[in-house]
Amino acid sequence: MNADFEPVRANLGQQVFHYLRDRIYQMEYEPGTKLGVGEVADQLNVSRSPVRDAFLMLVAEGIVVPLQSGGCKVIEFDRKYINNVFTMRRALELTAVRLTAESPDQTRVEKLRQTWISLRDADDSDPSYVESHIRADNDLHQQIAEMSQNPLLQDALAKIISIAGMIRRWQYAGTSLPHHLRITCEEHLQMIEAILAGEADAAVAAMDVHLSNAHERSLARLDVANAAASAEAEAQKTNQQANNSRKRRK
Repeated sequence: MNADFEPVRANLGQQVFHYLRDRIYQMEYEPGTKLGVGEVADQLNVSRSPVRDAFLMLVAEGIVVPLQSGGCKVIEFDRKYINNVFTMRRALELTAVRLTAESPDQTRVEKLRQTWISLRDADDSDPSYVESHIRADNDLHQQIAEMSQNPLLQDALAKIISIAGMIRRWQYAGTSLPHHLRITCEEHLQMIEAILAGEADAAVAAMDVHLSNAHERSLARLDVANAAASAEAEAQKTNQQANNSRKRRK
């Protein structure tokens, strides 16, 4: 039984769904990880039925794909998927930041500004720095969605912001971090300053630049990952050919 999961019989499928979803978004289950119904049921000490229900919810969430075995696999990022995510982010977040800047909550936005000043000036060698940055990043975009005061927009953004956070964790796992994190801090501060000033057009422009740069950084990370995978596959092929050659000589 998993020590950090305590089954609650009411709405158990929903509970399993939230448990698995949180771990996927936290990258504890990495892209491409296969999840079996029986395996998860045994880990969480529950029957298979709520796990099947949870898998259906995860498929609907868009973060796993179903397998013929009845299990599922955590989505793997490719160019099309990343492009789709940023198309949605641009469509929704530019509207959210405009609405926020048109009627800014000065106290709330000032707290965000102080958070990002602290992160900009923090010691990036601190082991907790990256995690603090990721959490603050997700929080910033979530708060902008909330401050838009448009419930439908908030609902639409809730899912996409979580997926963006998942991509961000994956990106940071294969990137030279200090340089990229400093750039992100400056991008966020420029956007926050525009919101504080009530300059909606400037806030939209800053968000657009930020999303464009984040999109580019994510694709660059994908190129690195694909190159590494290709090199590994080529090395395995070479080793297999060498082994076959040795067997023929015997």
